[in-house]
Amino acid sequence: MKTDERNSNNSPLRLAVLGSSEVGKSALTVRYLTKRFIGEYRSDTDMLYKCVLQVDGAPQPVEIMDTWASCEDSSDAHLQWAEAFVVVYAITDKHSYRWAANTLQELSERRPSASVLMMGNKSDLGHLREVEEVEARSLALTHSARFSEVSTAESCVPVADALDSFLKEVKAQRGSNSGNLLGNGSPKQRKLSVTRMLGSLIGRHSPPPQPITELIVLDKGERNKLVRCSRQI
Repeated sequence: MKTDERNSNNSPLRLAVLGSSEVGKSALTVRYLTKRFIGEYRSDTDMLYKCVLQVDGAPQPVEIMDTWASCEDSSDAHLQWAEAFVVVYAITDKHSYRWAANTLQELSERRPSASVLMMGNKSDLGHLREVEEVEARSLALTHSARFSEVSTAESCVPVADALDSFLKEVKAQRGSNSGNLLGNGSPKQRKLSVTRMLGSLIGRHSPPPQPITELIVLDKGERNKLVRCSRQI
């Protein structure tokens, strides 16, 4: 497949959501895609959301990888699969901030041309704050990353605004930096009903979410196939 075909509007924008455990990666992803907040998740694997969103006023295929917190051994696959990254930490957890800082450093070294958004979650818990906004904003600036501090639990609007703006930037960068993008291959995938899958994660008594185009669960052994499959051009 030629580069210009790879980077057409029909090619999905690929985002990987990275962060340590319990920072709200899954809550953030589902909040953005469904406008609903789900406080608890049960998952030990990556989740790939495939959907079509309005980006800069036009329909755009998007793939968002919600990464499992304990998959550090496969981070290489995530770093090479995605063209943009959302690095999440909790303002109430200094350890998660250090994790995010290390990830930003790694992205700067290994994916310097990729767009990065650093997001501080749980801003509604200011009385438990361990990470000051000015410190995190300065760190993001050092690595040429966007920055946003949000509360996934309180409102979907700031989350949507931040990610909508970020996707617009990613799409614009694709047009100006097309030579650095990866192919459109997909790993071996297990397709499930989105409503059924989210129901198993969030509990039977929760109201059904708004429809998402497709949710794909990647088994542990399938994570490392991401890079190899994405290079099958």
